Amino acid sequence: MENEKSKLSIMLRLFLDVLLFGSVWGILEATLGTLLHLPFVDKAGMYAASSTIMVPIAYYLMANCYKRTGKFYALPMMGVIAALIKLTVAFVVGFRPSVYNPAIYIIVESLAMMGAVAIFRPTKVLSLKTLGAVILANTTYQFSYLLINMANGGTNIFTAEGWTRTAEKYLFMFNGLAILYLFASGAIFYGLFKLAERFQFEFKFDYKKIVYSPITASATFAVAVALTITFAAIL
Repeated sequence: MENEKSKLSIMLRLFLDVLLFGSVWGILEATLGTLLHLPFVDKAGMYAASSTIMVPIAYYLMANCYKRTGKFYALPMMGVIAALIKLTVAFVVGFRPSVYNPAIYIIVESLAMMGAVAIFRPTKVLSLKTLGAVILANTTYQFSYLLINMANGGTNIFTAEGWTRTAEKYLFMFNGLAILYLFASGAIFYGLFKLAERFQFEFKFDYKKIVYSPITASATFAVAVALTITFAAIL
């Protein structure tokens, strides 16, 4: 009986962690992701594109989720949560490709990261192993995106023109810039953490009890859904 309770407690903890990180992903997709698709931001091209900014953020969240849970399968579970939040846009605009395709891409991202993490097995979020996992995951994701787009009637990347005009842009330019953003931000975070260690900075309260609580996970999910629907209605 005690053993069953312990297993149930572990699974509940895993679900709450997945729900929290997946909901944060959903919030960022609803806010930052939506803003990145606005015309005045879109003019910046790949430098402010969703593929170069949102994707690295998603990998940060997945790396943290993996570190917290230690389970590979937690990443696609997290992707499903974020995808379901994304699909709530359908309540406003209806169920159409512009709604369900982004949800599919989110799940593909999470599956790519799961495979990469299973290969590299990073123990820290800010590490060379994590960077290697993200490079592999994002390259896999970008290639999968091109294949899905081709299956939906998009550019055939297996022709000389399609490869030069489309595949190279996503696999090298967008992918390279996203990895550069990730490396630069990771270096900044690493420096800040090392600086905090040097000055022996510590939180005066146990923030983990607040962040990783059932109330926080549930509230974050509710906020993610509300923001997604609100932004879809406004924009």
